Amino acid sequence: MKRRCAVYGAGVMLAMIFSCSRGTREQPTPDIPPAPPAPAVTTAGGYEAATVTDGGSVGGTITLSGPIAKLPVRKIGKDPQVCGTAARESQKLIVNKTGGLKNALVIVEGVKRGKAMADATQNAEIDQNKCEYIPHLQVMALNSEISLRNSDPILHNIQFFQGDNSLFNIAQPVQGQVTKRKIDKAGTLYVECAVHGWMQGNVVVVDNPYYAVTDENGKFSIADLPPGKYQVKIWHEYAGEVRREVTVSAKTTTALEADLKDLLAAKASPPPTATGGDANAKPAANEIVVQMHEVPGSAGAMFRFDPPELTIKVGTTVKWVNTSGEEGPRHTSTDDKEWETPQTPAVLPPGAEKWRTPFLQNGQSATYTFKVPGKYQYFCETHGPYGMLGTVTVSP
Repeated sequence: MKRRCAVYGAGVMLAMIFSCSRGTREQPTPDIPPAPPAPAVTTAGGYEAATVTDGGSVGGTITLSGPIAKLPVRKIGKDPQVCGTAARESQKLIVNKTGGLKNALVIVEGVKRGKAMADATQNAEIDQNKCEYIPHLQVMALNSEISLRNSDPILHNIQFFQGDNSLFNIAQPVQGQVTKRKIDKAGTLYVECAVHGWMQGNVVVVDNPYYAVTDENGKFSIADLPPGKYQVKIWHEYAGEVRREVTVSAKTTTALEADLKDLLAAKASPPPTATGGDANAKPAANEIVVQMHEVPGSAGAMFRFDPPELTIKVGTTVKWVNTSGEEGPRHTSTDDKEWETPQTPAVLPPGAEKWRTPFLQNGQSATYTFKVPGKYQYFCETHGPYGMLGTVTVSP
């Protein structure tokens, strides 16, 4: 009797389990609402990062048509054990056989909300490797830090220019040294090594992620752009910049082709000088020209004022002309104590006014008229610590 009860009880239990199991399988699956979109995140520059579900894209080719003069090679004249001795091709104008322009930046302006900034843009780096800036053109996010790395076993002195002003100037004598700097203003920055003048590059600070750098064929693509009408800026370090208007539709690609030949043609005119005159003009009777250029030295190429010493009379004007060549660095002339260093003390006679020229590019010039007798010692802000000093003795 007990055995039959046990069997019966076991049967009932199995039936209940089977019944519950069937009931579970036959219950309808409830609808699960989709996860809400991620909230917008506002960056320090005012741009809002949010999910883009109906974005379109802009893509095309940036070209330079017609005859293109090859830029001069860059001469290597210092630290041959690391930099080598062979001349290097210019990096300022790289065009393939079909006219595709490398390293043109295409950026959509005025975008306030869209996809998030890429990690690479927020953690940008310039590596000084074998006496070259890698990459030659770097893009970084506004209000982020850029890492400046010296991978060479020699001194590099990296300088950032914002327009005509020096943003910062950092000596890095140790291999593996990394310095970080925050940039809080959007735009283009010029980069130069004060020790190795052929080391030149560019950094573009962007306030939104909708940009692209053209490849070796001049091609680019910008994806996930919210639909709308936009102004697109095309910038190239040598050719210049232009703007185009595009209308972007959801989930479609808008073609953008641009030939910068007109910009290149405009560069055929002589470059303006800092004082608005002609750098090649014959000096006036009371004007003396000092060249700012590179001259060979025992330790390699050095930057100098030529002539480095002047003896003049009161009322004489000195005209400084940068003759470093197309691939040469920028120079200044100043006797302002604000910019002096222990290696470059500013010397002014009592009652004399200090002066500071802009950063002069190749072919540009600036002048200063000496009105107070005495001895002056001046320098280049960038290259003064490396020997670029001059003296002027003014007699009544």
